[in-house]
Amino acid sequence: MNLPVNGGFQQADLRLHSAAAVLKIDGLDLLIQQRDIRTLESVSDVDRSAPGKGSVGWISFAQQRWPVFCVSSRLDLQLEIPPARGTCVLLALEDGYAGVLCDDVTILRQVSGRLHELPVAMRRHDTPIRGVVSHNQGMACVSDAGRLADYIAQIAYES
Repeated sequence: MNLPVNGGFQQADLRLHSAAAVLKIDGLDLLIQQRDIRTLESVSDVDRSAPGKGSVGWISFAQQRWPVFCVSSRLDLQLEIPPARGTCVLLALEDGYAGVLCDDVTILRQVSGRLHELPVAMRRHDTPIRGVVSHNQGMACVSDAGRLADYIAQIAYES
């Protein structure tokens, strides 16, 4: 469900009709559909030798190596892995996979609610965040694997 309308976001019902995952990155809760995740791996499985541009290493899956990225709660690239990062989420993309490190992952059986537009101060044309939804007495940012991977690729290219 793409929500951009005239450079902003509209309010819409979020009905994923499937499980979702909340990736915890520092103080950020990032919600994506579980179907966007291929597997969860330990950060200890990341090969940190000769990382690609903007990445922290590689994860092996399906007889290939895929880049792994570490982002902050502000979605800035981090080239050093904070001690709290314990999980590598392997995102399923159209042309392969990419890993994103997070502190923890919570699987939700089904998510529904109101997807709220981003506050004006957070609206950027390149944001991977589609909106926010109430979660655990707070808010979770909603994204998807394609948007998140495109955003990371762009900021990795610029670094």
